[in-house]
Amino acid sequence: MAIARVQVSTSLVGKEADFMKSTAAGAALMQKKGLRNAVRVSHSGVPGIEVWSTTLYEDWNEYGVQTDKMLDDSEMQEWYMSSILNRSGQLLDSFEMAEVPGFETGVEASGAVVAATAWRILPADGNGGKFLKSCAEAKAMHEKHGGKPRLWQAQGGRYAGLMIYTLGFESFTSMGEWMQKVRGAQAEFMSKQPVSSVIDAQIILRPSTAI
Repeated sequence: MAIARVQVSTSLVGKEADFMKSTAAGAALMQKKGLRNAVRVSHSGVPGIEVWSTTLYEDWNEYGVQTDKMLDDSEMQEWYMSSILNRSGQLLDSFEMAEVPGFETGVEASGAVVAATAWRILPADGNGGKFLKSCAEAKAMHEKHGGKPRLWQAQGGRYAGLMIYTLGFESFTSMGEWMQKVRGAQAEFMSKQPVSSVIDAQIILRPSTAI
């Protein structure tokens, strides 16, 4: 069961070059330390430009061990302190996500482009089970058409308690081809599902062309 640690930030006005440099340095340092870290930027779904730094762990045990190591690592702490004293960005959010049992994919990234939908389960008896059943059916249908779905439960931050269903793609070309191919099956699928949840947010993330 993979765990994702997500930190969302944006540049201060007039500090964009410094922010991009600091973000790239932080990502390179985490990768040097053996962390599975990737940086994506918002393509749509939020008012401004957000930078998402996501680190994947095999399970909660690895999350705990690696987090303690990073807090004790002198190079990581030097970078943290530099980002504080030479502030060029603003932290917008931070949260963890855990893969939902039955939907495990592991620590490998789903793709360069990620389309995510955050679902809020409606407060009524049985809706949790109905939602998971719908997601399992969606997963089978999406995989049949070549998609790479994942289901996460968010902990903390803006998506606290929400279920996040993601689809990964290698490029916008592959995303567009998949969306076109699956639209008929998707419409038929949605028309048959019980109403157990509502969409709280949708966002598309992509690799940065500048970081």
